Amino acid sequence: MDLLIEALWAFLATVAFSIMFNTPKKELLYCGIAGAIGWFFYALCMKIGLSSAFSNFWGTVFIAYFSRLFAIIRKNPISVFLISGIITLVPGAGIYNTVFNIIMSDNKMASFYGVETVKIACAIAFGIIVILALPQFMFTFKINQKSNSK
Repeated sequence: MDLLIEALWAFLATVAFSIMFNTPKKELLYCGIAGAIGWFFYALCMKIGLSSAFSNFWGTVFIAYFSRLFAIIRKNPISVFLISGIITLVPGAGIYNTVFNIIMSDNKMASFYGVETVKIACAIAFGIIVILALPQFMFTFKINQKSNSK
């Protein structure tokens, strides 16, 4: 039940960001769905014990997949859904903690947070690349209606 509540909050956060990002109003629901699905799978992976980087990777894979699917169905660029959906996984706290510890001259903790943040950022980038590298036919569901009658 906790995962569903977290996904609901991720949906709301994604929609709020989408409004600030000036996403077309008719696409807000789909942006929210992409963000909620991504967060759900991220949180699920964290719950089963995967690392933060792997959890972010799988969350990103689902966000990118649904963003690409929504882009085709809704006839919009994938960036409309992907940028809005990915906002919940961006490692903002890691970036903040890295800079904070640099300023406080705590190099050990700055290195720790910095490396973790880079791992998460790479996992997000790799998750997007994996989905964007898939062929287009995997996202189109048209039924082939060729008749074999002579």
